[in-house]
Amino acid sequence: MVKVFSAYYAYNMKTYIVTQKILALSATYLVRETKDGPVLFTVKGKIFTFSPYLEMMKGADGEKTHVLKGNFFKTKFFISTPDGGAVGDIQFPFFAFVKSFVMNLGGRQYKAKGGLFAWSFAAVDASGKETFTIHKEFAFRDKFTVSLEERLPMEPVVLAAIAIDQRFFQNNRSASISIGT
Repeated sequence: MVKVFSAYYAYNMKTYIVTQKILALSATYLVRETKDGPVLFTVKGKIFTFSPYLEMMKGADGEKTHVLKGNFFKTKFFISTPDGGAVGDIQFPFFAFVKSFVMNLGGRQYKAKGGLFAWSFAAVDASGKETFTIHKEFAFRDKFTVSLEERLPMEPVVLAAIAIDQRFFQNNRSASISIGT
């Protein structure tokens, strides 16, 4: 779990849990506020693509809200609305000893630094203030805890956690496609 040190920081942060489904034809993630809470969003990847392409939907199968598209090397991800309107982007360095990324969102830039193994990231704004954290939990399936300031839009920050999973953890599996629902 992400440790919070200041009362102000804890009060102004909202936390979400992003869990990857195990039995799915493509990468599928469920977004909740609590471990057993209702599904707020589902993010489903397209199968048989050379680069990541995932769609975020309200609830289990509701209206599409965002699209996350990555390049072949998974170094740049674009966040857009379903009709193609730009929302932001996430850029990972091609080579880096310490994992990091930059997210451009709404005319602002957030720089996130992680460790050697990409298990935790803390992002700061231009003034150096921590604005969101993404922490991968040690579990059988990929699971992330995402904490963000209430003023930030939740969807792009949750999609940043999924971009981290796509960039650093998707190729570590023996099979990328599982059979199931």
